[in-house]
Amino acid sequence: MGRLYRVGEFAALTGVSVRTLHHYDRIGLLRPSAYSDGNHRRYAEQDLLRLQQVLTLRYLGFPLARIGELLRQPDFDLVASLRIQRRALRDRIAELERIDAALAELTDRRLATGRWHWDLIVGAASAVQDELAKKGTQMDAYYTPEQMKQFEDLGKQVSAEERAAIEHQWTELIAEVRANRELDPADPAAQALAARWTALIEASFRGNAELKDAVGEQYQQGRFADRPELPTAEDFAFIQRANEARDRHRPDGGDAG
Repeated sequence: MGRLYRVGEFAALTGVSVRTLHHYDRIGLLRPSAYSDGNHRRYAEQDLLRLQQVLTLRYLGFPLARIGELLRQPDFDLVASLRIQRRALRDRIAELERIDAALAELTDRRLATGRWHWDLIVGAASAVQDELAKKGTQMDAYYTPEQMKQFEDLGKQVSAEERAAIEHQWTELIAEVRANRELDPADPAAQALAARWTALIEASFRGNAELKDAVGEQYQQGRFADRPELPTAEDFAFIQRANEARDRHRPDGGDAG
């Protein structure tokens, strides 16, 4: 089997967080090759190849559940898969190079002439929008067509300025939650964070409970486990504890939500 790596060593070697490796193990996507006498995970060099497959397919937009299905297929051809992945990555690289070229030409012309060339701005915007559209199609793997339509309708209700403001508030709030997760859930500061969290969810989903639940389900399934800028299981757990503490201390003992 060769050398075995402790989970921390394997995480440092691959750049994948220990939390993500634990999640991949829980869902059966990447099981460690062995366990120590103390039942600690031990990864072998062969696990590197499996992880490479997971990460590359994840980058290409496949949801974790679909990646697991692909890798479990008895007729799965690793070499053929690698060739397909290389072709897809070459396509992605070509797209990114097109965006880079458009931005470079726009910048160079601005520096050379001292003015903006609107035709080049249009070209740069178009190049970026094409890539965004491709990324947007990845949502199809996570949500039903009806939910996708609801997302589209929701987007029309929120201006670009308001959307940017909400995203900024989420970034600030997530950072504050992570800095205060050791607080007593009943502490006023923890309660204030939970209240802001609830208010931002309302602002983000405009009361659409179906979309809120659909997105919550994706988080529970670990779809975004490799996106550190998004809320983690620990963040959600802190907010849940704060909400439970709030409900326990309500005069009527009822549910405030």
